[in-house]
Amino acid sequence: MKMGNNPMRFKNQVVFVTGGGGPLGIGRAACLAFAREGAKIVVAGGRSSDAVMNEISDTGGDAISIQLDVTDTNQVQSAVEKTINTFGGIDVLFNNAGIINRQSLLELTAEGFDHVMAVNVKGCLLCAQAVAKVMIANGTRGRIINNSSIFAEESHAGVLSYCVSKAAVNRLTRSLALELRPHGITVNAIAPGGGAPTGMNAPHNLPEDDSLPELIPAPTDAPLERSATVWDYIGAVLFLASEDAAYISGEIMTVDGGAAARR
Repeated sequence: MKMGNNPMRFKNQVVFVTGGGGPLGIGRAACLAFAREGAKIVVAGGRSSDAVMNEISDTGGDAISIQLDVTDTNQVQSAVEKTINTFGGIDVLFNNAGIINRQSLLELTAEGFDHVMAVNVKGCLLCAQAVAKVMIANGTRGRIINNSSIFAEESHAGVLSYCVSKAAVNRLTRSLALELRPHGITVNAIAPGGGAPTGMNAPHNLPEDDSLPELIPAPTDAPLERSATVWDYIGAVLFLASEDAAYISGEIMTVDGGAAARR
């Protein structure tokens, strides 16, 4: 790994991004950002995974697309094996895939709760387990980054299952960090806030076809009391994946423009 002041600090590294094919999501932005810094990208899941792969390839990057249900052990293993067969290893896993269920306590079904927990928590665990085995076998001091939320620490009516799942992601992150510490693999999470529009929280913004909408840039001269863009979160992801964060593990990095300071 290269130091963070190198614009190609991820050159030839393999970055596996679950939910990377979400057309408005953090995963897509992460795929593009890692590719710009020289990484080989696995766009693992998301409705527009092929389009994101092509978006990277069209700018000279190296990427493959894999359809993936992160709750399915066989699909996870198959996706990891395809990555190994194509690129030889995995250096970074970004567990980005996630869903939200907008139901109040009195509306919530057991099936709805189980589905959110399966994608948001079990999916992170299955992918981390499969990728960690590859990292250990290859002697890779890799990076695993989970996508949590400020809702892990804040309770909000109508999204009970999502809040619980993200709290579990935080504990999972710290447990994985402890388990993988002897192998030099770091495990951290980002906790986005600020309401950036994504396919998960703003499905009405998604195109009906397979086109990719513009990802609105993050303003550099605006006050922090504004809505976030997906790009506001990416710097934290890249940092945690870099050599600059080699001694950071088990941390939950909040990225919300300082709003959590009111807690």
